[in-house]
Amino acid sequence: MIGWRQDSPVRRVLGLMSGTSVDGLDCALVTLSGRGVYTRLHDVVSETIAYSVEEQRSILALFGAETRLTVICQANFWLAELFADKALRFLARRGVAPADVTAIGSHGQTVWHLPPSAIRRSPEKAQTASTLQIGEPAVIAARTGVVTVGDFRVADLALGGEGAPLVPYVDWLLYRAPGMRRALQNIGGIANVAVVGEEASSVLAFDNGPGNMVMDALARIATDGTHAFDPEGQLAAQACVQPAVLDWLMADEYLALPPPKSTGRERYGSAFAQGLCARFPQVSARDLLATATEWTARAIAHSLQRAEISELLVSGGGAHNVSLMRALQRHLSPVPVRSLSGVVPGIDVDNKEAVAFAILAAHALDGEPASLPHVTGARGRAILGKICQPPPATGSG
Repeated sequence: MIGWRQDSPVRRVLGLMSGTSVDGLDCALVTLSGRGVYTRLHDVVSETIAYSVEEQRSILALFGAETRLTVICQANFWLAELFADKALRFLARRGVAPADVTAIGSHGQTVWHLPPSAIRRSPEKAQTASTLQIGEPAVIAARTGVVTVGDFRVADLALGGEGAPLVPYVDWLLYRAPGMRRALQNIGGIANVAVVGEEASSVLAFDNGPGNMVMDALARIATDGTHAFDPEGQLAAQACVQPAVLDWLMADEYLALPPPKSTGRERYGSAFAQGLCARFPQVSARDLLATATEWTARAIAHSLQRAEISELLVSGGGAHNVSLMRALQRHLSPVPVRSLSGVVPGIDVDNKEAVAFAILAAHALDGEPASLPHVTGARGRAILGKICQPPPATGSG
C-alpha cells in the first residue's frame, strides 16, 4: 500500500473523532510499533479543536429522519473538507509534515444508527439494520495526501453485529492488567462501557445509557440556549432531583435490554429531552437536568451491578461533570471511580477515542481484525475500516 510498510518498526498515525456531542474534532497523533495484539503505544500528542458556532449548528442540523438526501450527500463532502483542514492545522502547529504521517483514521460523524437490536425492538416495521457515518475519507486522503481509513462500523454490521461499540478491543489492548476487571466508562453523547479482563474473550461491552446527550439538551432548554452543556455539573448541583421523574426514566426499556446493544441520537436526542419536558410540565428544566444527571449515573451503575469490577475509569466529556462523577461514586461505592487520565501515559479523558481510531486504522492497514464478535453480536471477526489512498505523486517532467 502506498506510504505504508508493514515492517516499519515505528509509525505515526493520526486519529480523528467527532462524537455525538458535536463539541469539536478530537485529534490524536500516536506513535506505534508492532501490529495486532502486539501493538505498542509510545507517544500521544492531542488536541480537541472546537467547532465554531456555525460549524456546530450545521452539523446538528444533519440529525433527524427527515433530513433531505441532498443535505446529507453534500455534508458527506463538506464535513470531510472540514476534518481535513483541522487535521492539517493540527499537524502544522506541531511542526509535523503530512508526509511524516503514515495514516489517518477518521471515525466520521454518525448521523443515524439503526443496529440489529433496534430492528428487533420494532418487528412491525420492515427495516434493514444500518448505520451511517459521514465525512468522506477519500476527500480527507486527497486533501492531506495521507492514506485515510474511515467507515469503521459497517464491516461488523455486515456480519450481523451492532457496529458498536468498536473501541473495546483497543480498551483491552491498552488497559488489561493482571488480576483486574477494569470498567472503561466513556461518557460522550452516549454512555458506553467496556469491562476488560486479562483475556479478550472476557470483554463485556455495550452502550449503557444516554450519556451527555439528554443533559446537554436540557441545559440548552434550562438556559434558553445560553449554555450548550452543564459546565462541570454546576446547574444540576443547584437544582433538585425529582423522584417521580427519575422512576419514569429508570423504566426506559433500553436500559433493561441485554447486550449486545447500542443506541444513539435516534433514541436519546433533543426530541427525548423535549418529550420529557412535555410529559412533566410542572417540573422546571433545571430540576429535569438534575434528574437526568442522576439518571445517567444510576443507569451506568445499574448496568454494572453484576460485572464484579475492580474499578471504573471514566473518559469523555462526562468525566468533567463533577455532579455526575459524584453520583457515580455514590452509586458504585466501594468500587473506586476515577478519571481515566494518566492510567496509560499520553491518554486522557478527551483524547481516548481519537487514539483508539488511530490504532484501529493501523490494524486495518495491517489486515488485522479488530472487532470482538461476542461484544457486538456479529457472526465473526472483521477487519474494520475502508482504506482510501491519496492521489499519486506527479513528477516534474
